[in-house]
Amino acid sequence: MTKPLRAAIEIICGDIVNPRQILEIGSRQAVNQNDLANVRELFPSGKFIGLDMQEGPGVDIVASANKLPFPNNSFDLVLCLETLEHADKPWMVSAEIERVLKPTGVTIVSSQQNFPIHKHPSDYFRYTPYGLNLLFQKLKGKLTVAISPPFDDEVKLNPQHIILVGMKKYDEKLLRRIKKSLKNNIATISVHKPYIHRFQDFFKFIKRAVAEFHFRQEIEFF
Repeated sequence: MTKPLRAAIEIICGDIVNPRQILEIGSRQAVNQNDLANVRELFPSGKFIGLDMQEGPGVDIVASANKLPFPNNSFDLVLCLETLEHADKPWMVSAEIERVLKPTGVTIVSSQQNFPIHKHPSDYFRYTPYGLNLLFQKLKGKLTVAISPPFDDEVKLNPQHIILVGMKKYDEKLLRRIKKSLKNNIATISVHKPYIHRFQDFFKFIKRAVAEFHFRQEIEFF
């Protein structure tokens, strides 16, 4: 999880009033991600269950998201953050999220379109805003948001993060409130990279400019 995504998730969660039963799918916190990936702390008064296919920090139940071990209509809020790209059958995960969500429940799902391959333990998919939306056809209300740096119209053409907020029962007021909160807090979401990373990006740009003089495609085998 990146800092801009974390900021956006906090803003969205702040508009969801006191969920009592909360499930996070893909809750294992990767190395050096504890501060960013720990969303449990956002819900001090709710019953929070972290589920992942691997044991680790933030995990209460080890199980496959393809078949969640919970009855229908169990949760007020289901989180699936930066996880769906690692699911080998994401259509099953989305169906399970819809199944365990209460009739008045909300789900927040995030994934990526433009992001490097990262194995935790595998990396299968990337999602456009339209593709992520398509996975959740049973939800009546949906808001899909793209977040990306302000270069080359990336946020429209090749965004980094995609967030879907969905609900079984359409709640126009909630969707409007979330949309307004995100718009009003762009400065909070706009977290700069550390300076060392920006220097690295600068040298990458120079390297790429030099490479243009001897341009050729590269291939890789997986």
